[in-house]
Amino acid sequence: MDNNINTFCCLHGIEPPLNRERITSGRNSEVWRLFNPKGQWILKNYHQNPGDLRDRLGTEFRFLSFLMEHKLTCVPKPIGMDTQRHCALYSFLPGERPRQITERHIRRAACFIREINLYRHEESAKRLPLASDSCFSVRDHLDLVNKRIEGLSLSLTNLEIQNKANSFVHEQLIPAWENLKKRITEGLSSVEINSPMDRTSWILSPSDFGFHNTLEHGEELYFFDFEYAGWDDPAKLICDFVCQPEIPVNRTHAELFVNELINDFPEGESFIRRVRLLLPGHRLKWCCILLNEFLPVNLQRRLHAGRNDKNLLSEQLEKAKDYFNRHNIN
Repeated sequence: MDNNINTFCCLHGIEPPLNRERITSGRNSEVWRLFNPKGQWILKNYHQNPGDLRDRLGTEFRFLSFLMEHKLTCVPKPIGMDTQRHCALYSFLPGERPRQITERHIRRAACFIREINLYRHEESAKRLPLASDSCFSVRDHLDLVNKRIEGLSLSLTNLEIQNKANSFVHEQLIPAWENLKKRITEGLSSVEINSPMDRTSWILSPSDFGFHNTLEHGEELYFFDFEYAGWDDPAKLICDFVCQPEIPVNRTHAELFVNELINDFPEGESFIRRVRLLLPGHRLKWCCILLNEFLPVNLQRRLHAGRNDKNLLSEQLEKAKDYFNRHNIN
């Protein structure tokens, strides 16, 4: 164990000797399980890149500190962070990712969102940042998908696999997005597209929220990974929860999730109409996210997190194509 890490752990009451085991299921950060006869902890080393200035360490640690302040125990406890070394210590959560999603999982996930937002009017909540890629108008949602599409079309090079991805982007994703944009904006005035939501309609969102970031232990469901958390549009939270491809939810479960939350969100029926309007666009956005590894900044982050399969790009392209076809995005 690196002496600097030992010193960092000692500062927070975790004394060596410590063993460590790398956890490679994450996609953004280097994660280690630290353990000795006295317990287990998580050490997270956050990737840094000049091309991506998001403060994942600060965002996650502050968000979890806010949840701890309000006694939420279904998340990792933040123990300490070192901004110079870009790392943080958290409590260890037991369990495994859910294998089969049931109504119980959906209700618990919705309950977690409700619990977070019980405290959104407090001063400590107001100091939390905006979620990564937050959206507060229809225009923001459209611009977000545009940004994803443009990033892919500008970044692909002449390698064989990237040529294949380039063809997929230009022959399928871009035409589909042009059609979707037209459908989304049909019947909406310029004011409806560009007017920002009222601040009182914002919610606190874990962002990247789905069962890929949960652990199940007996009857307990634990939530983790808050690197992108903050203030956002509830419609975007719903869209991402429904669209997330790794551990997908079916249509019945998606409707249950919405119904569990509708009375707790400020806009009620209004945000449901926004979900229905914007969901196809977010489906296409997730096709782009599945191609993240084709962007140099994102590929470096995956490698940092331990995802170095030699067929990574081919696998991600096939996942994106399958997702596009399965959801009939056009």
